[in-house]
Amino acid sequence: MQLSTLRKLIFDKNIFAFLRLGKQVDTVYRTSFVTAANSSGLLNSLSQAEQSLDQLQQQLTIEDNKRDALEAWLECGVRLGELGFSAGRYRLKGKLSRHLAKQENQIAAAMFEEAIRYHYDALLSAPTRMKQNNAYQLSDQDGKVIAQSSQILEPFVEEAIEWGLKKQPQPKAILEVGCGAGKYLVYLSKRLNSCDITAIDYQADVVAHANQTLIKHGIKSVDLRHKSFFDLQGESQYDLITLHNNIYYFTESQRQAVLAKALSLLKPGGQLLMTTSCQGGSSAITALNLWFSLSDIGGALPDVEQLKRSLTRTGFSQVNSKRLMPGESYFAFLAQK
Repeated sequence: MQLSTLRKLIFDKNIFAFLRLGKQVDTVYRTSFVTAANSSGLLNSLSQAEQSLDQLQQQLTIEDNKRDALEAWLECGVRLGELGFSAGRYRLKGKLSRHLAKQENQIAAAMFEEAIRYHYDALLSAPTRMKQNNAYQLSDQDGKVIAQSSQILEPFVEEAIEWGLKKQPQPKAILEVGCGAGKYLVYLSKRLNSCDITAIDYQADVVAHANQTLIKHGIKSVDLRHKSFFDLQGESQYDLITLHNNIYYFTESQRQAVLAKALSLLKPGGQLLMTTSCQGGSSAITALNLWFSLSDIGGALPDVEQLKRSLTRTGFSQVNSKRLMPGESYFAFLAQK
């Protein structure tokens, strides 16, 4: 490089300003690559054995006319230090790739993917989406990824369930609104052997995933349906209705209708149990709040006191809340008819 070129870079283009951002730029590249490598199945393939380009093209089902693009993508992984390449074969190399490829880290991998695919996009595109009125849709989410990442909350939700069962030890009929991965259905089925459990979810792929979970655990007694909550008919059928991690999938104007519908479906003395992230939490929950604020499928995360007032206005009594996660804005709400 000529001295005149260096002088222009330093004094005219302020190259040092960019160089100071080098590590941050590499982090963006690395997290983007590893997220795609995990969701595409690349990490899983390479965790089994080293693979050639031909093998990866076949396993990832890439057409021949995109073979060069596949090679260019893999080269990015090599340059970032996440993949190794020698003797015509690719292997896992970077700490992040090797960490997320481990089977025991799949919940963490799903949480990482949710942050990169959804939260990062919301932070990046918020001004444009607001100006163009381009709201997120339900199809913008991968229900399986969300259900898997939500599994980190299972111990807290199980604690909330036990909190509710202290008030009502032997419910005869339970309705779960939003079945997720089906893990809470497994917990309830094993905890309450003689209880009739019905579960619904608006997303067909989530229902299918929950059904596989029930089959895996040998549970056949749950009535699992692909159905909207508002399409349920009848009154005073259930002793307990649960909504776990999904009240924000309803718009703020719909939430009052959700509470009223739940009240109508409960028997006298029945309970509504909700678990949800609320406003005022960590950066992850704040980003989640942003995503839903930018969507057409829900709204901002609930405010704790406002949700309690809404429950009371609907007609519930003995409305209580409980912080489930120390230092985090994740709560359970229990209200009685």
